[in-house]
Amino acid sequence: MTAEAAKISPPPLGDISREEILSRLHDPSLTIVDVLPSSSYEAGHIPGAINLPVAEIEQRAAALLPDPAAEIAVYCAKFT
Repeated sequence: MTAEAAKISPPPLGDISREEILSRLHDPSLTIVDVLPSSSYEAGHIPGAINLPVAEIEQRAAALLPDPAAEIAVYCAKFT
């Protein structure tokens, strides 16, 4: 992939395991995003996770996640 293509193509998506998230809870290079409704987030969430409900992604994502090259883990279910 050329440098120019890398600028316009998003990185490949992949899965992240519960174990990897747990091991990286204090890693500032990983942003964890909870896309559940705010009430679910308030009831319990992964420590350090940002709440960005699915219904608000279009309006708020650019402000909350300004670096398009950042490593982001998104979850939408109870962290068990």
